[in-house]
Amino acid sequence: MSSLIRTKLTPPRPHQHTLHRPRLTQRLLDAQNYRLTILQAGTGYGKSTALADLTTTSPYTWIWYHLDAEDIDPLRFLLHLISGFKNRLSYLSETPIALLEEWERNRNNPTWTAVIDSLVNELAAAENDPMFLILDDTHHLQEAGQVLLILNRFIGRAPANLHLILSSRYPLQLPNLVTWRIKGELLEIRQHELTFTTAEVETLFREQYGFPLTSEQALTLTEKVEGWPITLHLVWQRLQSGSTLTQALGRLSRSAGDLLIYLAQETLAQQQADVQEFLRLTAVLRQMTAPACDYLRQARNSSQMLRYLLENGLFVVDLGEGYVRYHHLFRDLLLGQLTPAEARSVHQKAAAYYQEQDEGEEAIYHLLAAGALAEAGGASDFAEAATLLSQLGRKMVRLGRLDTLLAWIGSLPPEVLENHPPLLVYLGDIARLHSRFDEALGWYQQAEQRGRALGDTPGIGQALRGQARVYLDTVNPIQAETLLQEALRVSEGLEDRESRARLLELLAENMLNQGRMEQARQYQEQAHMLRQAVSDESELSVRLLLRTGRLDEARRLLEEQIRIEQENPVLRPRGHRETLLLLALVLTFQGEGEAASLYAIQGTERGQALQSQFITAVGYMRQGHTWLLQKDAQGCEEARRCFQQALDLSDTLAVPRLKIEANWGLCQAHGFKGDLETALAAARQGIHLARAYGDEWVEACLHLTMGATYVLAGRYTEATQWLEQAGNAFRECGDTFGQANGSLWQCLVWYHSHDTARLERDVAGLLHLAQKHGYDYLFRQHTLLGPPDPRALVPILLFARQAEIHPVYVRQLLAQMGLERTQSHPGYQLRVQLLGALHVWRGKVEIEAGDWRRLKAQQLFLFLLTHRHILWEREQICDALWPELSPEQAQRDFKIAYSTLLNVLEPQRNRNAPSAYVIRDGSRYGWCATADFWLDVAAFEDSVCRGDEAFHQSASEAIFFYHQAMQVYRGEYLQEFPFEEWCTEERERMSALFLQMAERLATILLQQQAWKEAARVAQVILTYDDCWENAYRILMRAYAEQGQHGQAVRTYWRCVERLSTVLGVVPSPMTRQLFEALS
Repeated sequence: MSSLIRTKLTPPRPHQHTLHRPRLTQRLLDAQNYRLTILQAGTGYGKSTALADLTTTSPYTWIWYHLDAEDIDPLRFLLHLISGFKNRLSYLSETPIALLEEWERNRNNPTWTAVIDSLVNELAAAENDPMFLILDDTHHLQEAGQVLLILNRFIGRAPANLHLILSSRYPLQLPNLVTWRIKGELLEIRQHELTFTTAEVETLFREQYGFPLTSEQALTLTEKVEGWPITLHLVWQRLQSGSTLTQALGRLSRSAGDLLIYLAQETLAQQQADVQEFLRLTAVLRQMTAPACDYLRQARNSSQMLRYLLENGLFVVDLGEGYVRYHHLFRDLLLGQLTPAEARSVHQKAAAYYQEQDEGEEAIYHLLAAGALAEAGGASDFAEAATLLSQLGRKMVRLGRLDTLLAWIGSLPPEVLENHPPLLVYLGDIARLHSRFDEALGWYQQAEQRGRALGDTPGIGQALRGQARVYLDTVNPIQAETLLQEALRVSEGLEDRESRARLLELLAENMLNQGRMEQARQYQEQAHMLRQAVSDESELSVRLLLRTGRLDEARRLLEEQIRIEQENPVLRPRGHRETLLLLALVLTFQGEGEAASLYAIQGTERGQALQSQFITAVGYMRQGHTWLLQKDAQGCEEARRCFQQALDLSDTLAVPRLKIEANWGLCQAHGFKGDLETALAAARQGIHLARAYGDEWVEACLHLTMGATYVLAGRYTEATQWLEQAGNAFRECGDTFGQANGSLWQCLVWYHSHDTARLERDVAGLLHLAQKHGYDYLFRQHTLLGPPDPRALVPILLFARQAEIHPVYVRQLLAQMGLERTQSHPGYQLRVQLLGALHVWRGKVEIEAGDWRRLKAQQLFLFLLTHRHILWEREQICDALWPELSPEQAQRDFKIAYSTLLNVLEPQRNRNAPSAYVIRDGSRYGWCATADFWLDVAAFEDSVCRGDEAFHQSASEAIFFYHQAMQVYRGEYLQEFPFEEWCTEERERMSALFLQMAERLATILLQQQAWKEAARVAQVILTYDDCWENAYRILMRAYAEQGQHGQAVRTYWRCVERLSTVLGVVPSPMTRQLFEALS
């Protein structure tokens, strides 16, 4: 792990002559009213001084973090950020820091989102007192895209009691900055607010410098230096050297920038020779310690020298714990005092010192600086830096420190770079991890060429493996196989057994991508023979399970892996192997839409966080699959949008392989809503690419989806052709889940074409696979490869039950759906809404008002549902629905209405077949109790009943069920038929049940002091019955408890008015007593 520099977490110690500025302090303390404060000003305006002073003069908890150029590395940034909080908040757990430590220990990097979220959760669970995080010199992050994203997420999710203050020389480009500004959550303090006023200048010179100024002198000085704090310090330095104020002021005629350089030069010239030499030689150090300075100077008095600089205010900052740095402008000035040759020599000495201290990164910095200073002959410095980088680079790639590594390698001359093939491989790794695959191939190929020229066998193997990883990441197995076999040949005889085992695993993965499952298993077993399985093996094993139909096993492994990654997250991009995205696909196969969507979105966000367009594209495709589970027009359109986003990214990345899965999804998105032409085009495009890349499994999925599309269109001949090809391919791949889905759709073909012989044959195979492998959900849920309505399979199950095909399993499936007593089924569930507006659906298709053709057919339907537990004589029905007609006319109209009703409910029913919904027993008619239908009235009553059962035992459980009932009750029973006597009794029963239930709910909410929710429920009650006196009392109490006494009083008088107007009564004594108490 990156080493922690504790001095970065300590505010600089205020100079003894620092002036406390109440005006500025108060302005900075305004930060407690904002989420984020940005303090922006140029060099020398005292940003750090003001903030450091703030930490010592105010009583709040302050966390300090000083940033420098190396903090662009996400790992380094997060390490210091978390450690800063740990230093001040000792009660925080070790969870966030433990996530970081796993990066190196397991050779895997956690996603920064998990680390940040863990830290935020720790802070949110801590004390609620205000605390402040100061990030000093944040401008160093301006080009660090990933760290800015980390910071942006942390700011956006930080608890309300944490306030962030960022100091910067330049404007910051945080993604959410505009949003926070618009919401009033951002405080911006500009440069002019940091300048000294005339009064502050006067106080500074009198109280801190011991040199009182007249008001005129203070005004003149302030105007000359424009209130720039650092120049005031330089003027004081002049006064200490013996100049009069008049002489010092006489020299202030140039611009502020030139003035600073001029005065600093004069200050430097006034120092003793040994001090000047110390300043010159140590200027190359980014942070000074006495041992480092002694090494450079070949002296032993650096500790005393540093103390002298601090005591005399010579532009140094005390970082604490023995670390000191120069003020940035002063360091630039000192470096300018060195000749290139001198600077190079000192940098070389510094590099040697840090190599001895095993601080490789600091050594690389100085070697690169030394090489850049050489007019000629700098190759040795660069070569030494390249050698160090070759050793450290693999670890930096593993730790995700790609920006720093890229910058360092970019500093090397081409002639040095080409003699170090590992560095070329690292450049390929960086490009590949950012999904720039063509660029990555170029670097790997160049590394291979240089490795062969230099006879570097391990380097050749690394380069070949890198090229193969590109093709594996883009799922191009044909290209990958040749490279992997060559890399395996090159690795023979080498002692690096781990690399050889990894090559065998890559070959196994490549076989899997081609659908060659047996060869994949063989390579995996060979890898086992070389060493114990490593983490990547689980990725391979899961994909093997997924593609062979062992979905439950794959799901268990993936869920366990996610649990592990939540504790030890992974930052390394894994392309199509991402755990979240694999689990999302498994869950869509199993019909777990909500969970699948969550993982697909998280996987997409992970790709964006890792700046991996490849992962992001796969994420969009997995989101598209979850939208397809809706099996409706909206879902298809949203899915189409997601797949198109993936196609666009595929074009950007120049990775055609991504288009295979996208076209598979588009085939269903277009086909299942009836656009056969576009679906066929997508299927053909996907199949063409799948064959080009050798992926037989996805090709089988495409054939299956196109076959399903033809089934839904009723074009059974074409459907059978496509489904046969899918079945054959799934059998070749050993995918039992694919075979089961193929059989499922083929059974639908045989059922609708009345081919009972073939149906009997194939339903046996379908049920055998489903029972053996636990695919019960195919019959109960919307699954990715299944029909738009799983109820379409119920007639097939009824056929199997009658034919005694797997009878026990079939009865079990029907019982799971509550259809064990069902004898006839239309292939969809009827859904009816009688509370509020009337709606009826056949599966997902709503029956429109015009579909009924006759009002009496609709009324007959509603009559039977209202009295669904009774069989009625035809004459009784006629008396209820046609009271004005003669018996003969009523019976004639009844026959017409009855026939129309059956046709509306079951348009595809054979003329002489019994109805699935209406029972006819001689002259008696009624609703079939075993029919497959959902009725909102029944759901409402069930929720009320369950709430009542829980009422005296569990208030929270009762609230849950009562809320369910409230959601189902959308209005009065059959409100569109207010004058029909046959539904009046049921309407009144439902209304009373609702009002009593709602009152119980509001009462519980009052007991739990949920005043607002209790008031809302009481108001709902009054919208249905404005004379329900208990609701007024509940509302009065709720208002009073919230301090809204005026509302409570108005509610009482409203109660008085409604009871008097409607019922002619006065409120009960209980209501009047409550009013008097509230008054």
